[in-house]
Amino acid sequence: MLRFFTNRELSHKLLIPLAKWKRWSREFLPPDPLGGLQSGVARQYSVDQSLIVYIGGHLVSELKTTIPEARQIMTDLHAPFKDIGAFVNTRIHQENQLGQHPTISIYSILFCRQKSGSSKETAFIYTIRGLRSRKKLKDGQKKVFQEEYVAVPIPSKGHTILDAYDPFINILPISALVDRFTRALKLNRRHFPILDNFNYDS
Repeated sequence: MLRFFTNRELSHKLLIPLAKWKRWSREFLPPDPLGGLQSGVARQYSVDQSLIVYIGGHLVSELKTTIPEARQIMTDLHAPFKDIGAFVNTRIHQENQLGQHPTISIYSILFCRQKSGSSKETAFIYTIRGLRSRKKLKDGQKKVFQEEYVAVPIPSKGHTILDAYDPFINILPISALVDRFTRALKLNRRHFPILDNFNYDS
C-alpha cells in the first residue's frame, strides 16, 4: 500500500494534537533522511510508520508508560507485530503458535515490567493472546460472554504466560488499535491481515 501522509493529515485524522504527534514521531521513528538533506521539507510517513507512531503514542498516553519504556516495547514487539499481521501486507507467521489458529478474531498483547537482576533498567515480558471464540450466554438482562483464548509467551520458550486479570499486567489491544487506525485514515482493511477475522461480536 503506497500511501504517504503528512504530520498535519495524521494529526487531523487521528485526532491527536499536532505538536504531540510530531513529538511522538521523533521518539518512535529514526530521523527523516530527506529532512536532513533539505531543510524545510515536510516529512512524509508511510502507512507502517504512521501505525508505529500511533501505537507508541497509545502506550504513552493511555497505558502511561514513559517514552523510553514505550520505545523499548515497540522495539521488542516489532517482529511479533509482523507475526500477527499488524503491518501492511504482512502474512501471519505460521511458525508462531497463534498463526496456526485461523479462527482468531482479536489479538491483544499483555506485558509487564520486570527488573532485570541488579540492573536499574526495566525489561518487559510479553504474551500474545488471541480470541478464538466468543459465545453469548443467557443471564437475564445482563450481557454475559464465554470466551476462549490462545496465549503464547514472547519468546515462546522459557517464559510464563501472563494472566490478564493480574492488576500489574498491561493490555495492548493491538487488533482494536489497527482497526481504529484504518478507519480513521480510510485505508483498505484487506491490506492488514490482523483484521481478516476482526469482530468484537465473534
